[in-house]
Amino acid sequence: MAKACKVVGLYSYPVKSCRGSSMDAVDVSPQGIKGDRQLMILREGKFVNQAFLPKLATVETKRLDASFIEFKHESSSPLVHQVTSDGEVVVIDFYGNQVAVIDQGDALALFVSEAIGDEVRVVGLKETFQRAVPLEEFSVVDGIDQSRFVDVAPILVTSVASLADLNGRLSEAVPMERFRPNIVIEGLEAFDEDNVSAFEGDGWRLVRATHCERCAVTCTDHLTGERSREPLATLKSYRHREGGYAGGVMFGAYMGVEGTASIRIGDMLEQV
Repeated sequence: MAKACKVVGLYSYPVKSCRGSSMDAVDVSPQGIKGDRQLMILREGKFVNQAFLPKLATVETKRLDASFIEFKHESSSPLVHQVTSDGEVVVIDFYGNQVAVIDQGDALALFVSEAIGDEVRVVGLKETFQRAVPLEEFSVVDGIDQSRFVDVAPILVTSVASLADLNGRLSEAVPMERFRPNIVIEGLEAFDEDNVSAFEGDGWRLVRATHCERCAVTCTDHLTGERSREPLATLKSYRHREGGYAGGVMFGAYMGVEGTASIRIGDMLEQV
């Protein structure tokens, strides 16, 4: 019998590696959540993320509509940025894919640079590109046209029970935001997301690709940008697999999307 799970959290990250925002509802398609990872950070012309610049966690971002993103940081007044297609175009390496990106201008670059204490630029995609993920376990998302800067799979699902299990082993609990999920569910036992092949909604499906393997980003306090050893050290002690694609420390499930839908907090999904 299919097991029902409830959607209890929805998150969008308009700028890759900056702090995102919780949502009451999101629109999803095979490319992921609409507006998710619309912009990205470059340093010295190369893609850089929170693993290298932890202070990016302190830059709060919220998508206002298809064209405008609000940026907030405690050091300055908020900035509302209109995503532009008129900036300088450069080609960067994004996980082995050569991708044309558009610079978003000096004002936004200065805002983020001053917030994190490092000189960066902010860019958007010039056009969609076919994302190559040449690993067998990512076959369900390999070759999908991408219009945003997702790492490998468009959706990351985490479970309330899995976080509770982890926090029961830590001296100081961590919030779900440390794991930067898109969809948070309850109704599974701890780490049962390892065994789910799909979640079914009304006319759409989340199809499991593989484990999400975690890095130092999980050890970054998303409010202060400070970094510690936890929870990665504890996760590694009991959630580690050999031969993983990115270190093997597992928390959450990467998923592809079949169909399109609007998802709201409280929606029920059937485990397959």
